[in-house]
Amino acid sequence: MSKYCYYALGGLNYKNGVITTCPRQADQLVYAHETIKPSEIFNHKNFIDLRKKLYENKWPTGCSTCQEMEEHNLNSMRYDYVLNKNDVFCKKSIEGTIEKSPIKLMDCYDKNNHFVKAEGLRHVEIRFSKACNFACLHCSKVYSTGWDRKLQNYVPDDDVVRNDLRQLLGTEHRHGPNDKNEMSLTTKEALIIVEDLNENFPYINYVDFAGGEVLYQKQFFPTLEKLSEHPNAKNMHISFHTNFNANFDVEKLSNALEKFGKSTITISVDAGKSFYSYFRHGGQWEKLKENVKKFRDINYFTYVDVSCTTSIFQMLDIYDIFESFFELDLNFDASIVQTPKYLDPSLILYDFRDHTFKDIEKTYDLISKIEKQKKSRVDLMQDRGARYWLDYIVEYIKNVKVGYNQFNRFLIYRKKSDELWKQNFNDYFLNYQIIDDELVRIR
Repeated sequence: MSKYCYYALGGLNYKNGVITTCPRQADQLVYAHETIKPSEIFNHKNFIDLRKKLYENKWPTGCSTCQEMEEHNLNSMRYDYVLNKNDVFCKKSIEGTIEKSPIKLMDCYDKNNHFVKAEGLRHVEIRFSKACNFACLHCSKVYSTGWDRKLQNYVPDDDVVRNDLRQLLGTEHRHGPNDKNEMSLTTKEALIIVEDLNENFPYINYVDFAGGEVLYQKQFFPTLEKLSEHPNAKNMHISFHTNFNANFDVEKLSNALEKFGKSTITISVDAGKSFYSYFRHGGQWEKLKENVKKFRDINYFTYVDVSCTTSIFQMLDIYDIFESFFELDLNFDASIVQTPKYLDPSLILYDFRDHTFKDIEKTYDLISKIEKQKKSRVDLMQDRGARYWLDYIVEYIKNVKVGYNQFNRFLIYRKKSDELWKQNFNDYFLNYQIIDDELVRIR
């Protein structure tokens, strides 16, 4: 049976100096120094080879995170969209949502030569640069200038080297010592990409922007303006990931998004208010709340999600995260940190299984309580979102198990990053403390 993947067939993803099919795909399929034009990339021989492997029911090397999920009987990103009986891709998490184009994606795909017609390009993700006002503990210097600044004069000690703490070594998200690729699309280059999309790919229905921090980057608004000239703009879904903690013009943003059929902002919050500034170093919870309120006061048509990128740090106070998310009064979203392995959320179950499931049970009780308080259907849909994403996190930690040595690596990473960040874990976390370099449950 073939491994049909919506993103492999209909996606382009611009990341750190390379172009692939999706954010999970790690192979360097096309280098940006070769070409950035979508029309020269979409059927590049490496895209063809990837589609061929999936068609032959083989995993390409760069699809390892989806492979790992599916080997644990979990839904990978490949299952964001599934084929129905009519060979139409449907979004799995939202019942009844199907691709809306005059021609089906599968009708654009030639199973003999693995070419996809230009009419089949559906999903594009663009990263302009790694410019960011944050240095988050699950990130790396590949995706954040905040991390660059942290590591500028840093000399890793023997513990960091011996335990291969890849973020502190600057090797995370790298393909080896010679991989120096960076996200570095200028405004001019970004406009070249969009002009090519406007001219050659008529049925794009989803464009996502990621960072770095797009609201901190000068390329974002000119690119949105040019994309609004696309012939399918009124049917296009624009989405972007942001920390929403930068200084930006909320009215300008709202006006830019209004030109498209649908818009979604996914705010990577990733922490409750108690440890937000610890995990998302450079961020302020009150500024986040203020920016959300300013935007919501003038914009009623954009979907706004708050996302929990879930590592072992988040599992230390999962209740506080959901309680804080409810305070923001937005939709819910979540993802899993699968790399580096020393941040895997399942690690919490080694020493604190009972405590963790008590925290999770308490969080479910909170969701049930909020559900009872809500009256409108829209509110209930939001609360089902909270339950859906907590289920997603729980299913992952129950089914995935990485080696216990990764837990020890986490403890060392926590210590070394605290030293580098000049912060103290014990000042932020409610349920756990570090005592004699060990993680201890205190309540």
